[in-house]
Amino acid sequence: MENTTTTTFKHKEINAKHYVAVIGGSVSGSEAVNLLTEQNFKVVVFDMNKLPYGKLEDGLPNWHHNLRDRQIETINERLNHQNVFFIPNTKIGVDISFDELKNDWGFSSVILANGAWKDRELPVNEINKFLNNGLIYQNSLIYWFNHKHEKNYDGPHYEMKNNTLVVGGGLASLDVMKIIMIELVQKALKEIKNVAVDMLTLEKKGIDLILEQFETTLEELNIIPPTLLYRRNAEDMPLKSPKDDTAENIEKAKAVSQKLLEKYVEKYMFNFIPCSSPSAFIEKNGKFVGMKFQKMINENGKLTKSEETFKLYSELLISSIGSIPEKIESLNYDGDALKLKNNSEYAVYGYENVFAIGNAVTGKGNIQDSKQHGKQMTEKIINEHLNEDALEEWLVTYNQEIREKTALNVSTIINQVDKFTVPSDDTVAALLKRIKARQEAVGYKDYETWISEHLPERVEDMI
Repeated sequence: MENTTTTTFKHKEINAKHYVAVIGGSVSGSEAVNLLTEQNFKVVVFDMNKLPYGKLEDGLPNWHHNLRDRQIETINERLNHQNVFFIPNTKIGVDISFDELKNDWGFSSVILANGAWKDRELPVNEINKFLNNGLIYQNSLIYWFNHKHEKNYDGPHYEMKNNTLVVGGGLASLDVMKIIMIELVQKALKEIKNVAVDMLTLEKKGIDLILEQFETTLEELNIIPPTLLYRRNAEDMPLKSPKDDTAENIEKAKAVSQKLLEKYVEKYMFNFIPCSSPSAFIEKNGKFVGMKFQKMINENGKLTKSEETFKLYSELLISSIGSIPEKIESLNYDGDALKLKNNSEYAVYGYENVFAIGNAVTGKGNIQDSKQHGKQMTEKIINEHLNEDALEEWLVTYNQEIREKTALNVSTIINQVDKFTVPSDDTVAALLKRIKARQEAVGYKDYETWISEHLPERVEDMI
């Protein structure tokens, strides 16, 4: 009878002949890579960006640079592995069709870990005609904010305006409010008071304390703060998840969410209007000049429209209502989320060897708190007045939860891949040729060289 060690060795020997494609190299993708390489699989990681860091690089405001760098270090350790082939600047569905990847390359399995990058469209008829000219979506805004300091930045350029309107709710929306106020106050302090305050100081201390320090006010700085409009009440904002579904803990979570929002409003000095849903834009001479809102009635969690409406005038509207996965041709979807097989959390509908993990499955892209860590972490954040370390610990918990869920799913996926037919030598040779050709097409040589050449200059190093 074979012992366990011999059986494991034989499994790993067979696994070494399997090549698995992982689409997306960030939190969930790198976790999948780690588990696969531990079992001796060969892994090819495709990422649509130059760097495999996902929203850690482009969607998490760069005042969280300590968190970002720690998470990036983990990703680098996992992708810079002898059994991993990294292919950057390659978007599946654009540079390579999904059908080609699935049918022609020769992979034993494909794992989707491509996250949720597409902004959920603001549900106001024809509003997108003002895109980047009166309307900005959250992902574009944060990308600009994170990269605008770079010498070779070639993305969109935005100017924050007085009296900006922001539609949304949740932590990402609060980041948007912080960005607007930081930009407005930083510029005004320089122009009016001849005082230079860096972004990191403004974020850490808060707008209220900075104004107090320099004995000035928003009025003196000619700043009209932005307004966040949310369709529910403050207590309903998803800043804190209840520990469980009991009425007591649901009410506690609501109270904590409301208190957390109040702290943000106090510290960053923006306005908040609850129970308001955008219904139409206001246009003058072809320009965006404001929005019409409808007051909502929230009864026992059920939203209904009231007869009351109001108008707010502004040059700029920012939509922060969440992110969804960008759809890939040939795959099936249930609304915004990838369609999975019945009773499966990861097996993609219509395929035997295609799986999905992370936000590619959930159809969500916003960072939320972990139920497991709930009460303790949120109270810590509030008690320490939004201390950066506490908030970062909160985000780390969320990413850890993604990794744990990914690990559970990938372990099951590995057991299924074990049963697939081992590719022939000719198939592997053709696959390696395709990998090399695509890497050469994007100018890739090796992981360490690529990262060192493409890692952007960091704003914290310029301060």
